[in-house]
Amino acid sequence: MFKSLVLSAAFLFFPLSITWAAYTSNIVILDQKDIEKLTDEQLTNAYMDALVEVEARKDFFNHFGFSGKDLDDYKAVLKYRLLLLMEIHSRNLDIPQFERY
Repeated sequence: MFKSLVLSAAFLFFPLSITWAAYTSNIVILDQKDIEKLTDEQLTNAYMDALVEVEARKDFFNHFGFSGKDLDDYKAVLKYRLLLLMEIHSRNLDIPQFERY
């Protein structure tokens, strides 16, 4: 009896806990003009931050999935990463590498 009550409560609250899960980010997405104004060091750091953000969002997606605003934010970070990468290439800088363990 107690077991079924606990299982029933778990099934009731488990879907609610998933819907409450939301990814929060503190990355600021710059536009092309602002990216061009960055120093080489700032550009490299911004790229590394964007790369880490993309990987963190992938991990979040694998656990909770994306929908609505989370998916739009993920796409915005991917585009931002590409803009940073294009600027890095235009300056002939080395691309910071990020390898997962």
